[in-house]
Amino acid sequence: MNFEEFLTQWSLVISVSAIILGAIVVRVLLRIATKRAVKTIVAGVNRAQKDDRLDAVMVEQRLAQRTKTIASVLDNFTTWAITITALVMVLSEFGVNVGALIAVSTVLGAAIGFGSQSLVKDLLSGIFIVFEDQYGVGDWVDLDGVSGEVERVGLRVTEVRDIHGTLWFVRNGEILKIGNSSQEWAASLLDFAFAYDNDVDKVESIIKETAQAMRKDQEWAEIMTSEAEVWGMQHVSGEQFILRTSIRTLPNQQWSVSRELRKRCKAAFDKQGITLLEAQKINLAK
Repeated sequence: MNFEEFLTQWSLVISVSAIILGAIVVRVLLRIATKRAVKTIVAGVNRAQKDDRLDAVMVEQRLAQRTKTIASVLDNFTTWAITITALVMVLSEFGVNVGALIAVSTVLGAAIGFGSQSLVKDLLSGIFIVFEDQYGVGDWVDLDGVSGEVERVGLRVTEVRDIHGTLWFVRNGEILKIGNSSQEWAASLLDFAFAYDNDVDKVESIIKETAQAMRKDQEWAEIMTSEAEVWGMQHVSGEQFILRTSIRTLPNQQWSVSRELRKRCKAAFDKQGITLLEAQKINLAK
């Protein structure tokens, strides 16, 4: 048997083998390229890494999660695309009319897609959430009324644990608004209500001195990233006036800073004989 006869007799096997081998090689090359591209993209847009004061464990966990999720999506997409293409080419080699199969699969795909619009919506929203780094594991978020710490970000569902320990499963496609209290920096806002006859300059100086002393403590020096700013009067009436204080902090640390500063200010006011009042129910949003 000469070489030409061998090719003629085994042409089908050779063609199919070449298609399968080519698909495997392309799959391996795309997997390697996908991993490198994802690592480069995620490392470039991961804003949390710019601040070396952040919890290194949380940063690494968030980076690993985003890399794994994005790589998984791209990996699955390329796998299915290559598999379907190779299968069609193999069937074509066997003489199967692939045109009819493509027409049938298109109709079935349209029917399935129409019936699973919400699922597709959830998956696409999950992809954009991860790609755009809208939030990640460890962030404190508000997802359309559900507030808590993010424990897991999936392509279809985000898991959020609230302050009562309840674990909420929020579909990504149903999230219209996201409030993230943990990205880059946070602000500790405190409103102090005083009787009308108190000296404004005196209470302002007490607040500033107390905040400065707190920031000098080693425990709070890294957490409080700026000096306290007394923004002035938020409200004044014949009975009381309210002063607002703002301090920039590390992400997720604003609440601990607020609690500690309230405690210290209360002690400082007691020494000066200044009594705090209960703030009236007014709009202090701005």
